[in-house]
Formats: sequence, C-alpha cells, structure tokens
Amino acid sequence: MNVAIIPAAGSGARFGGQIPKQFIEISGVPILAHTIKRFVDCSVIGAIVVALPEDRLNEFPRSLQDSGWCRLSDERPGEGLIDGKKIFFVPGGAERSDSIRNALQVVENLQPGIVAVHDAVRPLVTSEQISAVIEKAEETGAAILALPATDTIKEVENGLVVRTIDRRRIWRAQTPQAFRYGLLMEANLEARVSSLPPAMTTDDSLLVERLGAAVAVVEGSVSNLKITTPEDLVMAQKLFEQHADLYGFKSS
Repeated sequence: MNVAIIPAAGSGARFGGQIPKQFIEISGVPILAHTIKRFVDCSVIGAIVVALPEDRLNEFPRSLQDSGWCRLSDERPGEGLIDGKKIFFVPGGAERSDSIRNALQVVENLQPGIVAVHDAVRPLVTSEQISAVIEKAEETGAAILALPATDTIKEVENGLVVRTIDRRRIWRAQTPQAFRYGLLMEANLEARVSSLPPAMTTDDSLLVERLGAAVAVVEGSVSNLKITTPEDLVMAQKLFEQHADLYGFKSS
C-alpha cells in the first residue's frame, strides 16, 4: 500500500493573518481539505496521514465529518474513512520532520510501500503527477516533482554577484516527494541523531540525499503552486474557478 503524508501543523507565519493558511478557504473549502482530496482521488494512494496542530486535532476532522465527506471512527480516535480510504489525523511536531516521524509511526502496521509527502498548501496537484512520482520512486527508491529553472541564476554574496550558475543544472523542488518507507524512516532518524538545524529538515529529499541515496526527478507543473503569500492565494482561487471540473469539491 502506498501512503500519503500531509504535514499541516505549521503556523503559516509568512502568510500573515490569524488563521494558518492551510485552513483558509478556497471556494468555501479549507485549502487543506482540497489538498487531501487530491490524494483521495488518486487511485495509487491507499491511505492518508494528516499531521495537525494540537488545537485543530479534533476540530478539523469533525468539520470534515460534519460536511458529510469523512466518517470518523468511534473506536479509534484519530482515524476515519474518506471514500473508503483510511485517513489518520496525528499531532504535528515542533518541526516538519517531527510531524513526518509521527505520521510514519502511525502507518507502520500498514506495511507501506511508497510514502508520498506533500505540502498542505499545494492544493492543485493532479492525480497524474502523484502517480508519476510514485511510479518513479517504486523504480528508484526516491523521487520528487521539480521544475527546471527558467531564469538566469546568480550566486550572490554581500550584494555582489559571485558567479552565474548554469541553469540547465538547476531544478526547483516541488511536492509530492516520494520514498520507500524504510528509506524515509531511516533518513528522518539519522537527521534526528545528527541534530540537524530546522532549516535543513524542511525538505525531505535533502534528508534522503544525506544517506547517499539517489533521488530521481519527475518534471512538475507551474500550476502545482505552493500558497505562501496572499498573491499565491489569489492565483490559486483563479485556477480553481477556471478548472472547476478538475478541482471541484463535492460532498458525498
């Protein structure tokens, strides 16, 4: 079984405002719910784990159930079903890597094959993109969506250009990033033992690279944007309106 992990415990401080950006609504639905739906709709994903802030751990799943889209378990708190797929809600950690470890531990008994980690605020990813990166990870052990750089890239120090970098070798990482379960678990444990600073644990493929493992690249799309600024939110809203047939959200 392939599993999706969506770390959604961040505060979204760079976005501004009192509501973390993953809970801001697009077309009347929280961004995070749109993101979850992308993986529910993807046939190669068997289960989903969402890491939430402590103060949203009960509220957000209940809101999904109240909408008629999710059925929560009475016997197993933090678990539910969406369109027949298992979904787990786990407490997020202080850092993204802590949330990933919590999620990996929850699904260990499912014996996951590939784990796809995806940003909570990339709600425009497609089933085809998810499937492509998982297929490549099944082949190589690790793969990420990424975009080739189109601008000229300069290395700058103290306000001065040090050199111009060959942009043919530069790719901009996106998510999902997909890995064999054991490889991602090992990479996270190694990062913890090494006490890596938080700034180095925000990209899961970097942790895997530290083990010496090869990470393959699957070309992504500019529409798979990460909502980081208010301007990104406006763009995402426009894309949802233009492609309602693809991204529309319907309660079951």
